[in-house]
Amino acid sequence: MYYEHHRYVGKVCIVTGAANGLGLSLTNRLVEEGGYVGALDLEGDTLKKAFEGREDKIFCVQCDVSSKASVDAAVAAVIEHFGHVDALFNNAGIIGRQSLLDSTEEQWRRVIDVNLNGTFFVSQAVLRHMVDKGIKGVVVNTSSVASQIVSPNTGAYSASKGGVSLFTKFAALEMAKYGIRVCAYGPGTSVTRITDGTRNNPERCAMFLQNIPMGRFGEPDEATSVALFLGSDEASYCTGQTWLEDGGNSLF
Repeated sequence: MYYEHHRYVGKVCIVTGAANGLGLSLTNRLVEEGGYVGALDLEGDTLKKAFEGREDKIFCVQCDVSSKASVDAAVAAVIEHFGHVDALFNNAGIIGRQSLLDSTEEQWRRVIDVNLNGTFFVSQAVLRHMVDKGIKGVVVNTSSVASQIVSPNTGAYSASKGGVSLFTKFAALEMAKYGIRVCAYGPGTSVTRITDGTRNNPERCAMFLQNIPMGRFGEPDEATSVALFLGSDEASYCTGQTWLEDGGNSLF
């Protein structure tokens, strides 16, 4: 798809989980709309390869969002490089597929650490910067339709994304007095690496599709469009809510 938008001209943005999936799509679209991006991802080599030759617009930093020390260092590096940050897109996330009875402590903690704690760590670091510098910025968190509905063997993921949606409300409430908006969007099953386990499993794929009224999985660009709307001035009176982008999945 092609979009004639210039909503991020001169804006400095941070995208976590930028090397793949929705994060990759977000980074590319932000640059197309005139923005500069601090691209963060745990997979440093993949990250640099994805944006090779575009260093004038995209600054790549390897970062483990589950580690506060790693996050603080990465955000500081982006600020040093670009001077400030106007918008944050918290996108880094993983999924676990274990039943309630079989899930190990390590498996549970890893999903919560990346998806929920990571969102908090990066948000806190960027929001402190915005408040200190008087920047009336915006944070867009990646939640999920799984924050509203559940499917078998995804308890940690649903719990983490439900937490992201409620954290978004909490952060929006506290940041409003600074002129900072905090929103979230909740993609359904999009065609990304994180959903390979569902889309490549015929039985599970059929189960998911029968519960999506639109009868198909979402494309990364469709989810990105919602995130970019929320992060732009077009959504200037929106804060605290999770916008679902799920083909109708949450109707059931």
